[in-house]
Order: sequence, then structure tokens, then C-alpha cells
Amino acid sequence: MRIFHIDLKPKDDQHITLRYGWENLTDFQERTLPLSEISDLITRAERDYYVQLLPEDYGVTGQHLYQWLDGSDRWLASQLENVRELTVLAIAAGGTLAHLPWEVLHDGQDFLVAQLAPTIVPVRWSGRGTQPLKPSPATPANRALSLLFMATSPKGVEPVLDFEREEGRILAATERQPLALTVEESGCLSELENLVVSHGEGTFDVLHLTGHGDHGDRGPIFITETALGDPHPATAKDIAKAMQDRFPAVVFLSGCRTGQSDRAGTVPSMAAELLTYGAGAVLGWGQPVLDQDGMTAAAALYQALAAGKRLPAALAQTYQAMLTAQARDWHLLRLYVGETMPEQLVTPLHTPGRKRAPKPSMVSVFLDQDGVGRQVADRRSFVGRRRELQACLRALMPYGAGDTVGVLIHGMGGNGKSTLALRLCDRLTTHQKVVWIGPIDENSLVNRLADQVKSADLRQHLRQTDEPLKYRLAAVFGQLETPLLLVLDDFEQNLEQASQRLLPGVPDLLNSLIWAMQQSEVEHRLLITCRYEFEFSGISALYRQPLATLKGANLEKKCQRLAAFQSGSRVEGALQAQAKKLSDGNPRLLEWLSKVLVDGSTDAEAILVAMAEKTEEFRENILAEQLLGQQSAAMREFLQRGLIYELPVPKGAMVAVGDEQAEQLIDRAAALGLMERDTDGGWRVPRVL
Repeated sequence: MRIFHIDLKPKDDQHITLRYGWENLTDFQERTLPLSEISDLITRAERDYYVQLLPEDYGVTGQHLYQWLDGSDRWLASQLENVRELTVLAIAAGGTLAHLPWEVLHDGQDFLVAQLAPTIVPVRWSGRGTQPLKPSPATPANRALSLLFMATSPKGVEPVLDFEREEGRILAATERQPLALTVEESGCLSELENLVVSHGEGTFDVLHLTGHGDHGDRGPIFITETALGDPHPATAKDIAKAMQDRFPAVVFLSGCRTGQSDRAGTVPSMAAELLTYGAGAVLGWGQPVLDQDGMTAAAALYQALAAGKRLPAALAQTYQAMLTAQARDWHLLRLYVGETMPEQLVTPLHTPGRKRAPKPSMVSVFLDQDGVGRQVADRRSFVGRRRELQACLRALMPYGAGDTVGVLIHGMGGNGKSTLALRLCDRLTTHQKVVWIGPIDENSLVNRLADQVKSADLRQHLRQTDEPLKYRLAAVFGQLETPLLLVLDDFEQNLEQASQRLLPGVPDLLNSLIWAMQQSEVEHRLLITCRYEFEFSGISALYRQPLATLKGANLEKKCQRLAAFQSGSRVEGALQAQAKKLSDGNPRLLEWLSKVLVDGSTDAEAILVAMAEKTEEFRENILAEQLLGQQSAAMREFLQRGLIYELPVPKGAMVAVGDEQAEQLIDRAAALGLMERDTDGGWRVPRVL
């Protein structure tokens, strides 16, 4: 790799000085350019380039820019004509010059970034004094690429980004060159800071922030979240403070306008500003970009970096992937660098002694104690549940409040309780997962937990029966070096069908587990999924998370992952609307109805009949036998009245349609999954009932 420098600085009111050279800048060449020509080019960029509706052909813009640099004696072409290797074109251009679209430089044959022999990659260089941009002296880590990913999606900020798909695209792109992915789920800078300081320096190679960027009164901002999920406009200084002077080699601000200077280039972009706070290389976008283009860029970039390629080569591969995909916004991706250019971050996959990445969960099956699986959504098809994930993680993380040692996720069948549990397993990367599905008893669970113990003496101690279970569990839990995450899935099978009370022996087992976890200095955790919200004496140690149906933007994101509802689907709009209405936001029912719609039938009436049959099958699948029939007449009448509300309403509005028993009926209905409450405090009766 070679680096060619172009440094543009004002000379007087009418001219600028252009200096250029290779690695030795004490031997630079100098030219003088009229300021009027530059002003004209900036005006052209404003008029033709930063216009999304009818922009000028980017090849035309790129040629104008290249010809202006090259001049009448074609000095730039002569410098590059004998280059045969990957070359970085380091351009230092402050003020209004930073506003020019250097990424579209075009020599009349092709964009520089699209050429293969050689590829020439323009980057935005800070250009301090006569010090050249140098390749980073850091030795590549002999391990998998470590990526820290944080998505921000505050309440009320539109449009809602499909960050789950972005994460899935990155994992899919790196399946053959695996990376170590750490996800900060809250979107909150204080939580990011806590995560960063909890890991050793040099743990992460890349920080990827995805969300909305903009320009405000204080300059460029990135809209993060507060601890409660409300919008928080963060500055570059705020992000730097959260990173605690531990910036990884590369930062990718995957948000609109994060790489764009403001006010005709007089206000530096957030990416450029981060360099002044210690970041070494920052990627950003020069304008609002399409979600799809951003995902294409992220997938291509991390695929190349995970394979051990140098950053400039990875960036070239990213531009070329976007051009191949005909991405509208390929040219808006901008790399800002300071004094050094990061090169190879990690070694190639088959380097001797290379540390492997932990295997990410791309599966769609939750395996139980017998190796039998149940279907869940994999990471590429998972959507929504951001607030639920955040709340559950706060309860499960080591810094969780009080004596809470676990989470109970409850709600109607098909809403995605097991899928959410699997996502939580993915997030708790420091825990050893033990999954149990269905009916549970002491002997079986003890044997399963014994499999996690290396010591033969501890295994024997755990299996003996002359000591209460809670003391045996406490002794073993205290000796385990790796914390356990015990997942009890489909826990409704441990409840009496008629009363939804815990079966005999189960309360003692749960209380023993919870007590032993509370006594241990190791942060063991319990995660339970159940259709019903049950009670027992130790329930206060579990954070209770209701899971409602999908709605709004999350429902639309789910639909876009299903064949019947995707853009370009041949299914009639009326049938799509009917299916969405029948599903009432239940993910599993929506998946089933999508299969009905794409089954090949062209008879609309037959399809509607099939959908009705599928909805009836779903009701039978998710409800215990005669559950509604077991309820009192007052409960059934109250639920019927509750159906007048199609959208979630405050609890007071639900009480208003009942009588003096309404408060008690609401609590009972919610515990049975016959009424749901969402993360915003709204209540509704699922229409699928």
C-alpha cells in the first residue's frame, strides 16, 4: 500500500496552495490555484451533488473535480500512472473545501475507487503540518475481529431504523470469516461507557454506532437514548467521554450526515470532530442514506476486515460492493483519518494460534435438555422487542438492582417469548447457557446442572439427598468460575391447567434455585418463559416482563421479512390487509398466514377460508383446553367489553368498561394471557381471542 498526499490550504484572499507528495512530505511539490475556481466547484457541489431528487450524474461531478485537481499539465495523472498497488489518496482540505465530494473522483475512465489495477481510495486526512499520514505500527491481533455494535432507537424518533436486519446482515456476511460481536442493547452512552470500562483496553477493534445523525445548534449530533429510551442528542464530545479514551482502531458512525460538514463546509462533520478527541479513523455518511445501502456497506466492510484485510482494502471492497449492488448512496461513505492509517486489524482465519470467535447464534432452534429443538426466529428475522430486551438485560446484567436474579417473560403463545429468551442468551456472552424446556423435577434438573461441574466431588455432593437442595446448589454455584444462565422455557407445563398454580414441588425447586443464586458471589441468572404470570413466595426475585403483540413500525418490519407481505409480493393488497387484521400482531400467526397466502392458490375466497381455519387452529394451539370456558361469566363479559378498544388504552379506560370487579379482573386476565399490556403501559384484549 502507498499513500499519496494532497494538502489544500489558503494562501491569500484569492488563492489557495496545493501541496502534494508521497511518503516524504519534506520533498513536496506545490501549486497555486485560483480561489474563484474552487468557489465555483463548491457551488456546483451544492447545486448538483447535495441534491437527492435530481442530482447530477456522479461521474460528471467526479470528472469536474478530478480535472480541477489535475490541471492543464495533468500532474495528478502523471503521479498515478505508474502505480500498480492499492493507493490511499490522503486529502487534507479544511473549511469549505471539506464540502467537496472527493469520493467520486473520476479520471474519465472510471471512479478511482472502482478501478482494480490499481484501486485508489480517497480518504479525508487531518493534514497536520508536514507530517505524512503513516501506516499504523500496531501489530494485528491474532484473533477474530472484535466488533462493538450499538444501535440507537429512541422513542418517538422517526423513521424507525431496521437495526436488527443490519446486525443480521453483518453476521451473515461474516459466517465464513467469523467475528466476535458484542452488542450494547440500550443505545445509551452511559451504558456504553460502563461496557467499555468493563473490558480490557484493546478488546474491541471497531465501534459501530447505528442510528440517526443530524446537525443542531451545537453542531453535529448523534441521537442516542436516555436510560428510559427517550431521545438524547449526543455530540462528538459526549461520545468521546463515553469511550473513556479507549477508541478502537476504527469507528463507524452509521447515521445520516455524520460525515457531512455543515454550513457549506465551515462546520466540521462529527466524524472529523471525533478525530480531535482521540479517534484514529472514523467512517461516516455525507448525507441521509437509504437503510439498505447502509447495511450493504456494513456487511461488506466487516466481511473484509474479519478476513484480515487492511482498512483501505476493506474500504475499497465496500465501495465496489455498493457499486455492484447499484446502491444509490455508495459515494456518501467517507473515511476520516488522523495521523496514522489503520491497516490490518486482525490476522487471517488460518493463522497458527489464532483465537477463534465465539460462535454467534444464527440458529432458529432452541435446544432443550434432550437435544430436541423448538422453532424460534433467528437473528436475521428477529424484530422489535427493544424496550423488552433493554428491561430484561437491566435485570439480568451483573449490575442489576437489588436481589433480582432473574426474569419471567410471560404472554400469549406465539408472541415470541422463546425467541426473546434466545436473544437474551446471545447478549449475555459471559454466561454458560443451560436450557430446560417443559416439565421440571428436582432429580432431572440436578443431573443436568451436574453436567456443568468439572469436579467429581462437587457432582457427587450435588446429587446426594441428605441435605436440602438449596444448600447443595449454593455450594456448587459458589465454585463455578463461569456464571450460569438457566433458561426454563415453556414453563406453563409446570402449572395446573385449571388454576394456573404451580404444581406440587415446583415452588420449592424455584425457591432453592433463587436462594442459591442470591448467596453466590458469581452472577448466576434465571430466565423463565411462560404463557401465564404465576405467583409463589420467591417471585419478588424475578423481574416480570409481559410480552404483547407487535404493532406499528415493528409490525411492519416483521411483515417485510415474510414473503406474502414484502414489496413486490403478488398477493393482493386486500388479502394482505385481511391477514394482518386476523393476526392482530401475533408473530407466529402472521408467519402461518403468510404461508397460506403464498401457497399457490389464486382463489381469493379459498384463501380467506384457509386463513380462517388457520386462525382457529392457532387459537387451539395457544390456549389451554377450555381456558376461556373455565372463566367466570363476569370475566367473559368483561373481555367482550374490552374488545371495543382496538388499540392499547390506559388502565383507567379499561376499568371504565367494567364494573366494581374490573381491577381484579384485569389482573387475573393479564396473568392468564387473556389481556396484554405493552411497554408504554397500554392495555388491550387480543382480538385473536
